[in-house]
Amino acid sequence: MNRVTIKDIAEQAGVSKTIVSHYLNNNFKFMSEETKNRIAQIVKETNYIPRNSARNLKFKKVKVINIIVANISSSFSTNVIKYIDRKISSPSVQVIVSYSDDDGEKEKNLIEQAIASDVDGIVLFPTGVNTAYYRMLDEKKVPIVYVDRIPLSVENYFCVLLDNQAAMEEAVRVLTGRGHKQLAYLSLPFQEEVTPRTERLEAFQESVSNLEGVLPSILSGSEESLGGKIETILKSSSFAPTAFIASNDTCLESLLRVYKKTETKRKIDIVSIDGYELYMILDQIILTIEHPIQEICDRILACLNIEASDREEQLARGKQIFRFEPVFISS
Repeated sequence: MNRVTIKDIAEQAGVSKTIVSHYLNNNFKFMSEETKNRIAQIVKETNYIPRNSARNLKFKKVKVINIIVANISSSFSTNVIKYIDRKISSPSVQVIVSYSDDDGEKEKNLIEQAIASDVDGIVLFPTGVNTAYYRMLDEKKVPIVYVDRIPLSVENYFCVLLDNQAAMEEAVRVLTGRGHKQLAYLSLPFQEEVTPRTERLEAFQESVSNLEGVLPSILSGSEESLGGKIETILKSSSFAPTAFIASNDTCLESLLRVYKKTETKRKIDIVSIDGYELYMILDQIILTIEHPIQEICDRILACLNIEASDREEQLARGKQIFRFEPVFISS
């Protein structure tokens, strides 16, 4: 689907391009209500987003990559930003970083801004909730790579993420190999559109399902509520896990805060996905499972193909998901 232009809207509305331009700039002084409503309907139906002409002039000879991050506190997100910026930022390539804070409305606005600025590529850590906008990016043929979360109900895309099955299998293997029978799995709230949370939970459940004598428990909740659940289970007399799997670094931080607060003398072992910095200083973390940042980022840049001679070459793609082997770091 070709990009809709002011000319297209003008032809459909039966008015001049000047009138459409006045509408887009909120100048309705010499415009009838009927004309205004007709243009508004066409703009809505065509998902028209005006180009930012100032950006086109300013960066005429500069390629722009927009990284839109859902969770800036994630070490994975920050490592991807750092690597890509170091790898390609130059006088001819600019990297712009935006943050949605896992807020669907913020993400919509950031996507609209990226389209309006006619960026040469988007690296999106999606919230997962804006399916219509992800489809629009596909229809408008915007070069994009999704990171960590698979977009639902979208026809064509590139997506890079960790092999979550392999990560969980190793986590369970290491802990049960150390004799642990009571395992607690920690996660932020489960949402179908947040791929790592669903895949890691399913992989954990599958890994422990056939292990005789292993008693698993699953604790999930927001960053605020998860700590309370961890504190309750640490103080439990009927079920007190001896090992924890933190499904991301946010869960790891919640666990460590509560563990220190309770001042329990009971030793626990921890496996975490991400959290290398804490692994280096805490004995309780016996294994950290990391993303292979360089491999992932090199694949992202290859998929964006910003050196392509034309956009059709850049967009030659289908639905492709790239999973990367985890990096296991243990003492």
